Amino acid sequence: MDLISDVVILGAGASGLAAAASLQRAGLRVTVLEARDRLGGRVVTVHDPVTDVPLELGAEFVHGEPESLRKLARRARLTLRPCNDSHALSWKGRFGDGEEAFRFMAALSSAKPPDRTVSEFLRERARAERWSSREVAMGRSYVEGFYAADPDTASTLAIARMESASEELGGNTPSRVMEGYGRVLRALARPLLEQPGTVLFNAVAEEVRWAAGEVRVRMRSRQGVVLGQVRAKRAVVTLPLGVLRARPPEPGAVRFFPRLPEKERTWGRLEMGPLVKVLLRFRTAFWSEREDTRRFGFFHGPDLPVPTWWTLSPRESRHLVGWAGGPRAEVLSGLSEDVVLARAVESLSRIFRLPRQAMHELLEAWHVQDWQREPFTRGGYAVIPSGAADALEALAAPVDGTLFFAGEATNTEGEEGTVHGAIATGERAAREVLAVIRRRT
Repeated sequence: MDLISDVVILGAGASGLAAAASLQRAGLRVTVLEARDRLGGRVVTVHDPVTDVPLELGAEFVHGEPESLRKLARRARLTLRPCNDSHALSWKGRFGDGEEAFRFMAALSSAKPPDRTVSEFLRERARAERWSSREVAMGRSYVEGFYAADPDTASTLAIARMESASEELGGNTPSRVMEGYGRVLRALARPLLEQPGTVLFNAVAEEVRWAAGEVRVRMRSRQGVVLGQVRAKRAVVTLPLGVLRARPPEPGAVRFFPRLPEKERTWGRLEMGPLVKVLLRFRTAFWSEREDTRRFGFFHGPDLPVPTWWTLSPRESRHLVGWAGGPRAEVLSGLSEDVVLARAVESLSRIFRLPRQAMHELLEAWHVQDWQREPFTRGGYAVIPSGAADALEALAAPVDGTLFFAGEATNTEGEEGTVHGAIATGERAAREVLAVIRRRT
C-alpha cells in the first residue's frame, strides 16, 4: 500500500501520539507508523489475570505534578493518587528507615560546573562531608536505578538539571494512575483512532528517504512482508534512542537517505540506559503483615542483584515490583527468566530476612521485563554521559524544515526519561512543523 499524508510520524509512544494529536487538531493529515501491535511504546499496562490489578511493565509513576499529563488524566476521568514514599534500607544485614541515606540528593541537585561523572562527584562530596559508605552506595544505587545510568560515566550536571526540574514540578514523590498508565495514552490516541488509517500497527519503518519538503518512508511488517511506503512533506521521528543507535540489519534499525551525520554523531554521544523489571505476586502481602516493614512503600538493598523494590501503594495488593537499572540491569539482561527470578528472590530474602525457600513458597506468579530484548525500544531511556549535556539540543534540532525529532531523549528541559517529558517533546515538534508550514504559505 502506498499512502500520502502531510506528516508521517514514526512511533506511537507518548511523544508520537502527542505530536499526531496536535497536528491533527491543526487540520493536517497524519500517518503514524507503529512497529508493534499496540499503542504506548514504553508505557505498557497489563492486568493481573487473577486479581485484575493493573501492572506496569514499563513506565509506572507520575513524578511531581506535570500539568499536561494531569490534564489528560482529568479529561479521561482517571484517578491519580500519591504513593507511599517512605523508604526502607537493607545494608550489611541491618534493616531500617533509609531516609538519612538519601542526603546525597541535595548535593546532587545543586552540583555546579565543571561536569564530571557521578562517581567522581560522590567521592568529592563524601570526602568533604564525611559521608558513610552506606550513603555513597545509596547515591550510586539511586543514579543506577532512577536514571538507569552508570555512575562511572553519567553526567553530574545532567542529573542535577533533571533533579532541579523535578523539584519545580513538585518533587520526586510519585503518584500512580489507578486505572493503569496505558489509559492515559489511550485518551491521547482516541481522536487518532477514530480516523481509520491514521495509525498503522505492525508497520516497521525501515528506510526514510528525504529531501527538503519531501519524505518517503518505506515500511514492512514484523513478519518481513513489504507494505509499501508513505509519502509526506514532513516526518516526525519519535524512535527511542536505542533504536536510532541500531545499525541495519539489526531488527528495528532505520536507514536515512541521505544520511544524517550530525545526528549520528549526536546519538552516538548518548547512551540508552538498560532496565529490567520483575513483577511478583505472592499468596499474601507479607510485608504489610510485619511490624518492621508495613509502613514502607519502597525497599532498597544497594548491594543486591535487584536493588530496588516497591509495593503498588496506594492500591492494596499482593504484588511487589523489582527494578534494576544501569550496570545492575546489564548483568541481568539476556539471562533466562528462571535465573533472573532466582536473583530477585535472593534479593527479597535478604531484604526481608526470610529464607529463600520461604519466599518461593509464598510466590504465586512472576513476570520479567527485559527492555533490552525489545527490538523497537532497546533499553529504558536516554542517559547523558559526562560532557554530553549539550547533545539533547542537537538531537532535538529539526533538519531542513523536513525532519523533526521528538521523544524523551530530545527533552531539553530536564524531563528526559519521563512520560510527561516525552509528551512535551511531541507537542514541541508539532509546533515546529506548524511554524515551518506557516512560513512557507
